[in-house]
Amino acid sequence: MSRPVSLVLKLMMIAPLAVAAGYSAVTLTLAPTATDSFFAWRMSPVTAVLLGAGYGGACTMLALALGERHWERVRVAVAACALLMPLMLGATLLGRGTLHLLGGSLLAFASAWIWLAVHLAAPPIGLIALGAQWRVRGPAPTRAPRLPWWVALPMAGNGTALAAAGLLLYLRPDPLARHWPWQAGPLDVRVLGAWCLTFGAALLLSLAEAELRRVRSGMTALVATGLLGLVGLIRYGDHVSWTSPGAWLVLLVLLTLAGLGLCGFGISWMLDPAETRRPLEPPTSLRPL
Repeated sequence: MSRPVSLVLKLMMIAPLAVAAGYSAVTLTLAPTATDSFFAWRMSPVTAVLLGAGYGGACTMLALALGERHWERVRVAVAACALLMPLMLGATLLGRGTLHLLGGSLLAFASAWIWLAVHLAAPPIGLIALGAQWRVRGPAPTRAPRLPWWVALPMAGNGTALAAAGLLLYLRPDPLARHWPWQAGPLDVRVLGAWCLTFGAALLLSLAEAELRRVRSGMTALVATGLLGLVGLIRYGDHVSWTSPGAWLVLLVLLTLAGLGLCGFGISWMLDPAETRRPLEPPTSLRPL
């Protein structure tokens, strides 16, 4: 036995975030050139497909987390969401002048206000859900042996690099937007920075877990985000200035995310094989003499 996942956490945080992430992923991926008409703000199709990739990965991770019963299997996913929510709220408030809050099409106007309302409500609701989880008691699971250096080093290096890059993008979006490899505003850069920072922090937290089996839903998010982002980047490559080093850095990040996730799956099955259930022993009265 181990500490179970609170039903309140699933119903108030994991499930609603999965639905919201799925909706954002579908709309941004299927109609990235029409954000001026239906989304909270107008953005380049390249930005739209990359954000759609991030939300697609998050939706996959949260959907898998809904089926988990043990807290240690979902706590990295929940921690990543708990970090992303205030980061997105901060980006939204700082870039509120870019949102369609005062005009635009009816759908875009409604989307902007819904986007703002959701991001205002998410952090306090998340705190309530986390409080409910904190009240759940259960035995602490045993820790697996520390990961070998050839697994830990790439996770630590990439996690630190992504977190540092995300922090820079989040804090200094204006000058970076002027040299971005495609058309982007400060809000676009800050939101992309929030995702980078979240992925970096999630990798570092996964490293601290020391057992890859516990973070397989997160590795699914890495694979989905990386592959969806690569497809989107290829699809709208004509909007990208490939003479800019930033374009190749974005490509490298997407390849790294997909590669880390795929390698993590293989290594996790080698280092942390699936648990096998021991057959139940028959009751004493039914045992043969």
